[in-house]
Amino acid sequence: MFKTSLIAATLLVAVAPTMALAANDDAAKFTHKGVEYNYTTEDANGDKVVRGTAYAGKVPFELHIHKKTVTGTFNNKPVEFDLAEVKTLGIDATN
Repeated sequence: MFKTSLIAATLLVAVAPTMALAANDDAAKFTHKGVEYNYTTEDANGDKVVRGTAYAGKVPFELHIHKKTVTGTFNNKPVEFDLAEVKTLGIDATN
């Protein structure tokens, strides 16, 4: 679980700065450590939802950014971590 959470946290750290550039429901992509991530974002019930794939479309992910936590799945495995973990890195992950 820790390794999966670390992967999702890394993903969020990489996604958060680019989320500001992507309008709702727009497709976007970025590369982090040689891996290309494709994703879309949307607002749902006060949360930011990030959905996409990594590793050439083989690894799906879905993250729900809440007010204090981030929950979701990465490679169909549940992930959950505090938003504060991301904020300590100076990342703005607000909705």
